[in-house]
Amino acid sequence: MSSIKNELIEYGKKIYDAHLVVGCGGNISVRDGDGVWMKPSGLALYELGEDDLCGMNLETGEQVAGDLKPTSEVNMHLGIYRVRPDVTAVFHTHSPWLCGVVSAGIDLSKKVMFAEFINDLGGRATVPYVTPTTQELADLMCEAAKEADSIFMTNHGFCGLGTTMKQAFFRCLVVEDACQSLVAATIVGKPQLLKPKQEEDLMALSGPQHRVKMMESE
Repeated sequence: MSSIKNELIEYGKKIYDAHLVVGCGGNISVRDGDGVWMKPSGLALYELGEDDLCGMNLETGEQVAGDLKPTSEVNMHLGIYRVRPDVTAVFHTHSPWLCGVVSAGIDLSKKVMFAEFINDLGGRATVPYVTPTTQELADLMCEAAKEADSIFMTNHGFCGLGTTMKQAFFRCLVVEDACQSLVAATIVGKPQLLKPKQEEDLMALSGPQHRVKMMESE
């Protein structure tokens, strides 16, 4: 098995074990030269094997390897890679704490409680609900991905982009952990968010690559 395919399969298991998806939910992919390997439709992340992965031509979108049908969000994955040459991995999860918080109308691209949101998530964006698997969603996500590395999807989930699979995975973990803490803080009191000056100080330490963009629904 090639190392990049093996690594993608291993991260699929890590995502499942971390309870960031259930059943066949979520989808993951990795850039490999001029192509992309991605999860097939209908299989859970924990049960992927080398022959299950779908190989896609990044330029044409044609499937060039694998017998199974690629994830229904194939256009979203390919589109993000096209607008972000620096991105190597795209991990889309349906983690329960995040889905609950975002779907309650909380804009996590602006509500910052912890340094990790600045240090680990990169640029952040929130997109409104659009029917999953559609070209409309793919287009919206691609627009957000031009400036964001962590995309909160209302009534849907989260998409973590990374220059490595490890970075994309860590972004998925950080947001889920933060959402649990936000819910806990809300139950026992009032969450104390970081002030703009505190965010600016963290951004100064992290560098100019951390951009924040909110995608407003019309």
